[in-house]
Amino acid sequence: MTGPKKGSRGRAPKRNTAQGRGGATRDSSRPARERSAAAGSDRSEQRPDRPQTARSGAAGKSSGTTAGGSGRAGQTRGGPRRSGPGQSRGTPGEGGGSGRTGQQGRAGQIQRRKPLPELKRVQLDAPAPDRVFKDRDGEGLTFPDSNLKRVAAQILTEKRKAWRYRPFSFPLFTDKGNEQAFHFDFYVYDAEDSVIRLILVVPFESREVWDRVGRFKRQYPMYPYELWTPEKLARLSGPRGRLEF
Repeated sequence: MTGPKKGSRGRAPKRNTAQGRGGATRDSSRPARERSAAAGSDRSEQRPDRPQTARSGAAGKSSGTTAGGSGRAGQTRGGPRRSGPGQSRGTPGEGGGSGRTGQQGRAGQIQRRKPLPELKRVQLDAPAPDRVFKDRDGEGLTFPDSNLKRVAAQILTEKRKAWRYRPFSFPLFTDKGNEQAFHFDFYVYDAEDSVIRLILVVPFESREVWDRVGRFKRQYPMYPYELWTPEKLARLSGPRGRLEF
């Protein structure tokens, strides 16, 4: 049979509608779009108040942090500092003492270094101070104040060289234009009375000697010269000593 069921009073049959928690259905709740739009409007209305609270909170935090940092800095500056495992704990006076001890230790290390080896002094068999040597002109000369010059004059005499002692000086000009007089000790001549060798006798080589000799070499390159030190005198006076001129 068709038609409404008995006792329904002409009403349509009930539909099975989905229900949420608490019995909420679609008819009783608003759609999701409307709810999101309503929530957005509420948020936009409440936004002007939030930055003020956030700013005030940030300001409070920053002031608190600054105050705490200044307090910690004050404690660090005023209070004692922590020392590491290799540092000593004490007052500033004690720290100064440690620096002095460190300097004393360095000085001790410098003093403990081995000294430089001393140069071996050459023992020359020099003639007597009153020994007379004759130069190229037959004039007798003595050198009582210098053992090196007596040895040099003896070598030149034994090698039969015509020599003179300091006959003239060479004017040397410095970089500033000043003039200096420079003497060699022995001047050796040939048969034609020409200078073939200039000899300078020095106890040791020094910077001043090499400066003058280098200046002489630049200004007078035509004159050959030699420096006779005690070592060279010892070689020349030996049995195998030979002159190169």
